[in-house]
Amino acid sequence: MSERELASVTQDDGEECLHCEIMELIDERIAAGETDIGIIAAQLAESLVDVILRVPPSEQAQLLAHTLTALGDLFLQKSEGESGGSSSTH
Repeated sequence: MSERELASVTQDDGEECLHCEIMELIDERIAAGETDIGIIAAQLAESLVDVILRVPPSEQAQLLAHTLTALGDLFLQKSEGESGGSSSTH
């Protein structure tokens, strides 16, 4: 996935940014004392699976591959830009 594609994945196009909304929910859970980030990450993974299962079965493998590629690329991009934590690319 190119940097241009990654930027378009995380850009706000006039609507509420899904990334920002998700991160806000996570921050709220952490502030409320739910500090097991492993559980939160597992719940996010389950949500990704649910999204992938919404497309026709013939497209699921491709969407899964695209999702894993984006995950790896975004991790590398963000971890090179800062030491820990998450920040928006938009």
